[in-house]
Amino acid sequence: MRRRVLLFVAMIAAVAIVGATLYLDAQREAGEAIADFADEQATLAQAVATKLGDAPMSMAIAEIEEPGTVFVLVADADGTLRRPDGGTVASDVLTAAIAHGDSTARLSRPQAAAVGLPERTAVAGIARTANGRPVAVIATAQRVRDRQIRAQKRLLLGIVLAAVLVGCFGGIALRLQRKEHMLERELLVAQTAKESEDRLARADKLATMGAFATGIAHEIATPLGVIAARAEMLTPRANTDDAIKASSRAAQAIMEQTEKIRGIIRSFLALARGEAPTGARLSPRDLLSSATRMVEHRFAAAGIGLDVDAGADVPAVFGEPRLLEQALVNLLLNACDASKPGQRVRAGLSADAQMVCFRIEDEGAGMEPEALRHATEPFFTTKAAGKGTGLGLAIANEIAKHHQGRFIIGPRAAPAAGTEARLELPIAGEARKRGSSAERAA
Repeated sequence: MRRRVLLFVAMIAAVAIVGATLYLDAQREAGEAIADFADEQATLAQAVATKLGDAPMSMAIAEIEEPGTVFVLVADADGTLRRPDGGTVASDVLTAAIAHGDSTARLSRPQAAAVGLPERTAVAGIARTANGRPVAVIATAQRVRDRQIRAQKRLLLGIVLAAVLVGCFGGIALRLQRKEHMLERELLVAQTAKESEDRLARADKLATMGAFATGIAHEIATPLGVIAARAEMLTPRANTDDAIKASSRAAQAIMEQTEKIRGIIRSFLALARGEAPTGARLSPRDLLSSATRMVEHRFAAAGIGLDVDAGADVPAVFGEPRLLEQALVNLLLNACDASKPGQRVRAGLSADAQMVCFRIEDEGAGMEPEALRHATEPFFTTKAAGKGTGLGLAIANEIAKHHQGRFIIGPRAAPAAGTEARLELPIAGEARKRGSSAERAA
């Protein structure tokens, strides 16, 4: 509101400045017109002085007189100013001008009235005859002044009308601007409300995912316990014969995988509860190698090549190995599902001063922009019914956040086709710094 008022005041001030400038220019032109009029009277006075010569005052001079407008005065030897009819006129201004040898003189309104002219500005042209007698032709500048006054009035009227128009248009513009601001505010409120609803929807989906994970963990924990118990029962008979030794190895594998599943469940529960990441320093190359070994059979069955570039010496990261392996497995399987037989998926590592990047690239058809915007939302999938749950990328995104990193998915750099997914994690030292900063902020 304050800015609009200032803008309106600035517009009025601009009109006032322009109007004042034009008015002063009109005043200057009026002064120049009076000066030109005085020069005309000086020329006329010179013509009268030439006509008089050494002769006495002639009544012919009266021919140029216009009663109440123009008359001629001739100075006697003693300086008395006389009219052709013998009447005298007293004027200190004219007397001083004749004494100084001026060719023109300007009379104010009272001075013009004193010599018998209308109470308006008057001018006098002064000249001398051949014998040196001063001759003055005095004329009222009423007509000139009246024209100038009318011009000034028209100017003032134009300025007033311009100010009124500026004020009207300015008011209309301010109203339109106010409506525009109100509309923008309404749109912003609506957009904020929509974003809030979207955030609530995402939070609800995440909460659903957490509840879903908790339920799955609860349901899986019991049969896992039974499997582990049965595997332990097989272990004591491991040294009797070859068949039992094979059973013992199988039981041992069952126990190892059971423990691994338990670790994954515990990690996902911690992720769902929002607990701080636990674990240790991990080698990114080992994580990538472990994840690729777990999915090699899927790639082989689908007829899709898998190229792994572990890179040179990459700094260690800090985190939960089972979660990070699961995130990489999800990304690799997602790339496998997006590829056709004969195409290849590339998995690589890179690092900068702060982050380690796991990059998974496929040669598939890519994802539409709308699908990319919703790719990390829980239960969103572009796969056919029964082909996907819509949780793989969402889980990878949450695991990245859980480890103070970020997950990015988008199209590969042109002209290559396909999709690129990047899981970026802070190096071990940076991760601890970020964790400490987050604790202090909390």
